[in-house]
Amino acid sequence: MKLAIHASVLALALQTASAGTINYIHIKKDAITRIDTEENNDEYFQGIHVYLDGKLCKILDTTATEADRIKMSSDKQYLVLYNGYLEMKGLKACDKVMKLSGQTTGAIDDMNKEKNFLVEQTEGSSPEPCQRLSIRHISTKQVVNIPAGAFFTASKSSINLVDSASFSPDGQYLALSTLHFSCRKGSYPGVYDTRTWEKVEFTTPDVDASCDALFPNLPSPSRVQQPICVDPKVGIR
Repeated sequence: MKLAIHASVLALALQTASAGTINYIHIKKDAITRIDTEENNDEYFQGIHVYLDGKLCKILDTTATEADRIKMSSDKQYLVLYNGYLEMKGLKACDKVMKLSGQTTGAIDDMNKEKNFLVEQTEGSSPEPCQRLSIRHISTKQVVNIPAGAFFTASKSSINLVDSASFSPDGQYLALSTLHFSCRKGSYPGVYDTRTWEKVEFTTPDVDASCDALFPNLPSPSRVQQPICVDPKVGIR
């Protein structure tokens, strides 16, 4: 019988933006423009207002923290608001107001509609700069079970940078570091195939170019070795 492991990994902390400064969002050609407003805080926050395709939609029950952390998923199918999200299809059809499509406990790093995956930071799992990530099914919120022996090795350390995980636009690959992803042999934390959860390692001379091509949504990463953060208590369980 195949053992299964909890799909949680040691990853990198996101930098928290200052809360209470943004509540108007313009989206044009998948690009997000944030508009700061003065004297706006959680106590008087009236919800996020999104301009899209010439229409204004107010997102009910949203906070200033969610407004500060708003971003588009790598497949452009979701608007991610810290630990909540909106389906772009629903947002485009919005008539004045709508509710969040769903929420999670921890902050969402990325989502992919076709593969039905989201990557979520697990709150309270470890002190910064190390973070544990959970890979979940969007529709059920259930943690993805990954065959033992594949995926992540807990004996290594994570790169000590403010960073996050990201799917490729087609959802077939997951980079655990958006700033330092690599498909070189022995790279860490690495790139993984979401169909098998095996690590992606190329051996051809054009390994870096081939790896970058998997993630057209991400800028070319730094390949310089960085200081590491060690948290041996956090890993596969």
